Parts: sequence; C-alpha cells; structure tokens
Amino acid sequence: MTYCRFISLIKYTCVGLILCTLLQCKPSSPKIEEGKAATASIGSTTTSVTTTPSTFSTLAYTVHASGRIQPHFTELLLSERSGLLLTCRAHNNQAIKKDEIIATIESTALELRREKLLIQQYNAQKEYESQLLGYESLLKGKSPQEAEEVRKKLRASAGLSGIEVELKELDYEKQQSTIRAPVSGVLSDVKVQAGMHIKAGQELFRIHSAQDLYAEVKVLESDLPLLRIGQSAEVQPLAMPAKTYAATLSEINPGVDANGMIQVRLKIRSPAGLLPGMNVEASVNVPQKKAVVVPKAAVVLRGGRPVVFTYEDGLAKWNYVTTGLDNGREIEIVEGIKAGMEVITSNNLQISHDAKVEKLKH
Repeated sequence: MTYCRFISLIKYTCVGLILCTLLQCKPSSPKIEEGKAATASIGSTTTSVTTTPSTFSTLAYTVHASGRIQPHFTELLLSERSGLLLTCRAHNNQAIKKDEIIATIESTALELRREKLLIQQYNAQKEYESQLLGYESLLKGKSPQEAEEVRKKLRASAGLSGIEVELKELDYEKQQSTIRAPVSGVLSDVKVQAGMHIKAGQELFRIHSAQDLYAEVKVLESDLPLLRIGQSAEVQPLAMPAKTYAATLSEINPGVDANGMIQVRLKIRSPAGLLPGMNVEASVNVPQKKAVVVPKAAVVLRGGRPVVFTYEDGLAKWNYVTTGLDNGREIEIVEGIKAGMEVITSNNLQISHDAKVEKLKH
C-alpha cells in the first residue's frame, strides 16, 4: 500500500464516522437544554423544596408615589393702600373666618378729605338748583329724555357730578383701610404688625385652607392605565411615620414631565395635624380582576425569561410563564400555569426540568 492510498483510507474512515454520529443524534427539547444549564443536573440527587398551590384570586396591587402636602387654595394678601397699621391681630397658624377683620390702616386723612368733599357737594348742589330754576320754562316743552339730558349737563357744569365720583372713590379707599379675610382659613407667613408703616402692594400674610388639604404626588407614567378618579389611597408624612391618613384620588394632571412622571392629587379626608409643604409617601390602591397568582419567590429567570417550576410526582417541571402585575409579595401569571398547580418556592434557582425533589414538611 502506497503512502497516498493510506492517507485516502484514513479520510474516508473519518467521514464515515462523522455521518454515522450525525444520523444517530436526536434534537434535545428546549426544557432539557435549559435544564442542563442549571446548577444542579438531573440525576440521583434529590433537592428539598417548599411548595404552595397557585390561586385564582385578586392581586392586591398599589401604586407608590412621593410628594408634598398642598392646600386646596392659598392666597397671598397684599396691602391695597399705604399708611400706618393701627391694628393687626394676625399671627401665624391663626384660624380666620371669611370677612373677619384682621387689620386696620390709619384713615384720618381720608375722613378730612370726605368732610371737604361734603362741603363742596353742598355748594355744588345749591349751584345746580339755581341753574335749574333758570331752565325751568325751557324744560316744559321738552321730552323726558331731553329734559334729563339738560339736567345732566347742569349737574356737570355745577361740579356736582365730579364731586359725587370723588366721594365714591373715597369710600372705596376707606374700605381698603379695613383688611378682612377673603376666605375662611389659617394664616401663615405673617410679615406685619401694628405700628408699622406699610405701602400699597406690600405683602401682609398668606391664608390657606387648613381643612381642605391634598397630597400632590408624582407617579410613573407606566402606572397611569391603573389609576382612576375615586380610588382609595393612603398618605404617610415623613415627619410622622407612624401616622397614616386616608385619602381619595381626586385629580390626574394630563401631562408627563421630562422624567416620565405624572402629577396626581390625593384629597385627604381628615387632615388634622398636616401642614402645607410636608413631605409624604403615598400609595394608591388599585382594584384588579381575578387572575392566577403565585408567590413572587416562585418565579425565576432562565435565559432572560420567567419560569415557574411545578411539583409533579416528585419531579420539578419547567414552565415558561407570562407575568403581569407584581406587588412585591405576589405576582400575576397571565399565561403558563393554571390555578391549583403546586409551585416550588425555594431552591428553584438550582434545579432543572425533571429534577428529583422532595417537599419539606411545614
């Protein structure tokens, strides 16, 4: 046998072995291949696990958010005129009723101006009446509209109309000297006291609705489909972690900010003890329809996909699942297993399909 024939014989032998091997091989199932990648291989080793039945129930789900307490309304009161503040009973955290007098501004100059105008009005009235006597004969042949037009002109020429307007303006200024509460509420940011000289437009104090407060919080835009007006909620102030306030979702702002957040308002039912600006944590209770629910520990990731192992006759069975809502304790299973199936909740990271398992006694 020559050297070339020897080499050819070896080549044909290798090709034959490869073909034989390929023909005898069979494709493995995805579950078995995935199982081989698990830490523990299928064999005689038995893994102890805990199990629980999956249930068809309503998943308790909440949307969590954080924000601050805000009043339903707040108003900054400014002085409408300048002058000496004669009286001021305003102080922070003071409850005030609508139209209650809070402060008064000195108005002696206004009273003097009024007296002068009243004298001028008296003289102008006499002048008007005197002129009207001279036009009496001319008014007899005119219509009521024409006669009234003549009287208006006589009042203006006598100065009576202008004085009447000045008196109305003076009365308005006098009203501005008495500062009243525009609404019922609580005072804050009080910046004045009796004896101060104030100017028109100067800030005096704020008033807000202490009994009508809400939590203004931001939620993820992905949670928006779950939210509805009227849903119940709970608000917990950071300053009082042991205190929880019941609330209702009252408003959803139809806009998403640059961070993908949506602003919602939660109306506090009994806000006693809360103050505007307080930082709070909130949770909105989202009612859900019934679905297959398992403990969150039952779901593991294999190859980037969620898997639930079920217990069947001493073996662990691999089930790809589609998950839904997750409340941190339980998770909704949209597809993959049915209610009543016994799912494995421990040591499921180290088992594979058809691995031998035994249930731990509770």
